[in-house]
Amino acid sequence: MRRLLLVLPLLLLAGCKKDVTQGAVKVTVKYGPFLPGCLRVEAFDVASGQTRGKDIVGTEVKGTRADGGSMMVALIPPLDWGASVGVRATAFEQSCEGKAVVSDSQRVTVELDTVHAVTLSLQATDADQDGYVGESSNGTDCRDDVLAINPGAEELCNDVDDNCDGVGDTVHFQLGEACSTSADCSGVFRCGTTDRARFCDTPPSRNVYLDGDQDGHGKKDSTPLIVCGATPDGYTTGAPDDCDDTNRDIRPGLTDLCDDVDTNCDGVKDEGFPTLTQQCTDSFQCQGTNQCNSVQTALECVTSSVATLWYPDEDGDTFGGNTGIVQSCVKPAGAYVTNSSDCNDGDSRTHPGATELCDDLDNDCDGQKELQSVCPGGNAPAWTSRNVGSGGMKDWYAASSWTRGGVWVGGDDNRRARLLPTGTNFTVITDDSCGADDTQWRAIWADPTTGRAWLGSEGGKKAHQDTTAAGCSDISDDNRWIFGMTGLRTNNVLTLYGANSPTGEDNQTTGTSFTWDGGGTLSYNAANNALPSVYNIHGSAQSHLLLVGGASNTPRAFRFNPANSRWETENAEQDTTGARALRAVWVVNDQVAFAVGDGGTVLRKVNGTKWVKQGFPNAHDLTSVIAFGAGSAYATCANGHIYRYNGQTWTEIHAASGGRLNDITGTGPDDLWVVGIGGRILRWPAWP
Repeated sequence: MRRLLLVLPLLLLAGCKKDVTQGAVKVTVKYGPFLPGCLRVEAFDVASGQTRGKDIVGTEVKGTRADGGSMMVALIPPLDWGASVGVRATAFEQSCEGKAVVSDSQRVTVELDTVHAVTLSLQATDADQDGYVGESSNGTDCRDDVLAINPGAEELCNDVDDNCDGVGDTVHFQLGEACSTSADCSGVFRCGTTDRARFCDTPPSRNVYLDGDQDGHGKKDSTPLIVCGATPDGYTTGAPDDCDDTNRDIRPGLTDLCDDVDTNCDGVKDEGFPTLTQQCTDSFQCQGTNQCNSVQTALECVTSSVATLWYPDEDGDTFGGNTGIVQSCVKPAGAYVTNSSDCNDGDSRTHPGATELCDDLDNDCDGQKELQSVCPGGNAPAWTSRNVGSGGMKDWYAASSWTRGGVWVGGDDNRRARLLPTGTNFTVITDDSCGADDTQWRAIWADPTTGRAWLGSEGGKKAHQDTTAAGCSDISDDNRWIFGMTGLRTNNVLTLYGANSPTGEDNQTTGTSFTWDGGGTLSYNAANNALPSVYNIHGSAQSHLLLVGGASNTPRAFRFNPANSRWETENAEQDTTGARALRAVWVVNDQVAFAVGDGGTVLRKVNGTKWVKQGFPNAHDLTSVIAFGAGSAYATCANGHIYRYNGQTWTEIHAASGGRLNDITGTGPDDLWVVGIGGRILRWPAWP
């Protein structure tokens, strides 16, 4: 594209005024096929040689490298110039300080008020259009057919004169001359085949790094040493990532230790122990803070507190036993105390400072049994037997104490025997106002509140008799053999519970249990709550009421559920291998119960755990049991023996002549009664 350009600065340089109308010259400059980097347009006075001109550079030069271009310039010579004026145009490749490629000039005679036209032609070739004219056109491009080769190009190590300076790569890059990359790696300079840059061609080299602790990891951020031979001492080929090059136990890849040190150089200390220094509770429930353990691999709760030794107080007498010790800064749940001075933690009557009883035991834990003076009449304690009742069948089957010295006994031939607390002998009652001459009272329970005796017979009779009454009152008779009976007051309302046969026989394979209000309301377990043979029942509350029985080699125990009035199994048959049918049960409280049965079977449960079978000195069939704590119990057997449990072992404490003993009752280890066949009633420690 051609454009007209007025070059007014020529006038201004001469100091001419715009209103002077001397002659002018219109100069057209044509150039091609190339585009000058600089175009210099000049006018000169032929006579004086004075010259004025202007350099047109960069984008002011119009046109393209492929076609060239043209420009128009108006020249008004100064007034002091002669009429003969020369006009000259010169083209440069890049800057006006570089080589002039081509120039053209003409002379013209300037006349007043006349504009003369002059055309100047600048011809040169830039075949590769890289801004440099070929050498054949007086330019500097040594390879005008290659765009990348020209004087302005960067010289590459490629055996080509890229910048047209006439110096080959061998000289420019010192190819073949000796070089080194380190003191250990020497070679010669060569050209790279891919990046066309000079490199020092040495044998295979590698970077090594300072490794002061010789752990295979270089000092972090250290400058590499290039070696071609063996790795020098104190260096490694490992990565420079060791954050402490003076300690071989600190390096990447290690498991971070609990040591307030960045062991694995990941920039974080002890990251595997996020709760370090936080508050904690140790295994003894003591408050402390989490600290590193001695081998720095885990946290441990460190506390300055000293945990207290807590001893279980199973009998609630404020003195603890020496088993089941808990060490804790916090009192454990349950009954625990800080002393272990109780010599029988299963008997609340036995502890340091306790009153000595006439029970042939060490009650005050001084290592000595009671003095004889403690016992009635100052006599040594003993089991004393008397025959109570006369004529007919004289077997006694059941006994129950309602207070110390107050006892009811039931037996054959409608006999009831009563001992009042102030009495010394039993009163035998045969009045048939209830029952019949041949009634066998197999179950009896004396109400601790009133002293009233509640009776159950082999024929299913249910009756009661008060302590001052001459006869008993027959309340119910449903022909179901009653084996055991007990009563419980709930909100001061009495309810009686019984273990019985579904018929008037005692050898049935199934059993039943009744709930009775003592009057006309009597109910049995539901049909869908079937029971095996059951023989005894006892409880300390409705929620701790147990019923026992079973077949010959299968002990069974059931707990009453007051929410639905159903009997739920205690799985005694699963938990007590070798146990046999259970004949009697005694519940001390909500934590302790004993059950005894055939073949020397004794079961105990403590603290609500499963039933556990205890060792027994023989295989006698046990008939009754009474207990005053987890470590204080007594039992009778069909062979006429009495046994005592002291918290450790069962031992025989009396062998009575005359055969079977059926039941035991009392208010404590110093107030016991045992009844059996042949009218025998035994008393410990002495008859009143």
